[in-house]
Amino acid sequence: MEGINHSYVHTNGIDMHITELGSGPVVLLLHGFPEIWYSWRHQMVGLAAAGFHAISLDFRGYGLTRNTDASKNDFVVCVDDIVGLLDALHLDKVYVVAKDWGAFVGYAFGYMHPERVLGLAALGIPFSKPVAMPERRKHTPDGHYIKRWSVPGVPEADFGRFDVATIIKRIYILFCNSSMPIASDKEQTLDLVKASDPLPDWMTEEDLHVYAELYKNSGFEYPMEVPYRCWERNAAKLANREDFTIPAPVLLVIGDCDYVLEMADPCLHRKH
Repeated sequence: MEGINHSYVHTNGIDMHITELGSGPVVLLLHGFPEIWYSWRHQMVGLAAAGFHAISLDFRGYGLTRNTDASKNDFVVCVDDIVGLLDALHLDKVYVVAKDWGAFVGYAFGYMHPERVLGLAALGIPFSKPVAMPERRKHTPDGHYIKRWSVPGVPEADFGRFDVATIIKRIYILFCNSSMPIASDKEQTLDLVKASDPLPDWMTEEDLHVYAELYKNSGFEYPMEVPYRCWERNAAKLANREDFTIPAPVLLVIGDCDYVLEMADPCLHRKH
């Protein structure tokens, strides 16, 4: 997009691809899956117009970020990447906006490095202690994509039937449901979407092409590890941590029809 600056920053052994727009207080934007820096393109423009310096990155193993060590694959490593990024850019404190699994990284950054966070906004993902997540996942239905994609070989076989653009298209259509998409024992996850199903209204063919090109570059191997197969590793790394306090102001934004509410704490269903 016009005006957005692209660059690479060496941090924690990787060359992280970042994009920047605007000047002022820094807002760091953290994506999820099947997302990428590009997922924040509209918000970057809005933030810049409002007097902020927006930075959207590609996590290790995603998009245009280079030199990812496949053996370093958990949320704590991603937090270390962010710390190295801020140090390299000489940034003391930032605001953080994160969605999907990027919210887990944002939360961890908030309680592991509270001195670096001015404020945190999480989109779609309530806070959970890492040690609770493996147990919570045990109660996820077997046909849920989160459980399916956590099994090595299962998503690889599912995705291997399609080109990258079709994979991205079907995942985004799947994720637009207002109830949890559950596959039967005889179905693959991507079979829940028909070939004739249209793109979501907010996604254009041009957008799909951008996503497809970026995922052609990165592949899906690392995105299946982080987030879907790293919950036990996250929990093990943080098992001895007692303080998960985030001193900075925290905002959770979640839609009434978001199916994550079916898996979340009942208190999130209350109307205020």
